Amino acid sequence: MRTVRTRICDLLGIEHPVIQAGMSLFTSAELVCAVSNAGGLGSLGCWRRTAEDFSRQIAAIRERTDRPFAINHVVQALDEDVFRASLKARPALISMALADPGNLVKRIHDAGAKAMMQVTTVAQARQAAERGIDIIVAQGSDGGGYIGTVGTMALVPQVVDAVRPLPVLAAGGIADGRGLAAALMLGAEGVNVGTRFLASNEAPVGPAWKAGILEAEAEDAVRVDVVNDIMPNPGSLGYGTVLRSLRSPFVDTWRERRDEAARDAGRLLAELVALTQQGRIGDALPAAGQSAGMIHEILPAAEIVRRMVEEAGAVLLSGR
Repeated sequence: MRTVRTRICDLLGIEHPVIQAGMSLFTSAELVCAVSNAGGLGSLGCWRRTAEDFSRQIAAIRERTDRPFAINHVVQALDEDVFRASLKARPALISMALADPGNLVKRIHDAGAKAMMQVTTVAQARQAAERGIDIIVAQGSDGGGYIGTVGTMALVPQVVDAVRPLPVLAAGGIADGRGLAAALMLGAEGVNVGTRFLASNEAPVGPAWKAGILEAEAEDAVRVDVVNDIMPNPGSLGYGTVLRSLRSPFVDTWRERRDEAARDAGRLLAELVALTQQGRIGDALPAAGQSAGMIHEILPAAEIVRRMVEEAGAVLLSGR
């Protein structure tokens, strides 16, 4: 197997510079371990995860792998109990997103873990570097979930230049080895990948959501600004980001009716919370990036890692 190795591998104790994004409740011990056991770095997302479920997931991770893994938090929606439990779990990496990490970086370092920050602008990257972050993720607007306005190809090299010698990972619009190779050519040390791992056997999302990714063209992954009118935290706070999701009846109904949605925010938020509690939030907001247009089959997470690294190695070797 061709391989790709960068200094991020040595920093985190992994074989391949492929990190699975910490996608809130759409991650699980099964997905984390599949990625980590394949030589990448699996990540357990914590936004909206209860302390009880977090404990169960960490216990399951410890049973299934002895490889490094990450834990992810959304800064402005931080659950302090879960964050303290994350520090006690002593993962290789604690990653954060969507707002200034502040003194969380010191707490992570004091617990013996590395700290990673996802940013959407150069200014945010510089601020994170000043806070003592170990790794920066430059996420372009191509990505799914909460995104900024600058595309990945433009953002990554600017962030690399701004925070050198800190290692940078590229995120947004990356779903195969060509994307990994491109990220390395832009100066990144690896990739942070979300949508491709949603379309994996192990991802804890419904079959309709996965099928939607397979069927989508890039333009079907749209910015859903109205979500910030209904639910200001986390998008309207911190870095000020907007959800990118596949179209759905909910998205199509409310995307162009922002004023009405804002007036009816209480009811709509209750609807979204109920869907989340039922494990059906993908019916309304099936988050995905523009890379969905490149994804045509559901694969085991380990196979996704293998193919990505193999293809990147071949691309870099051939120079095309």
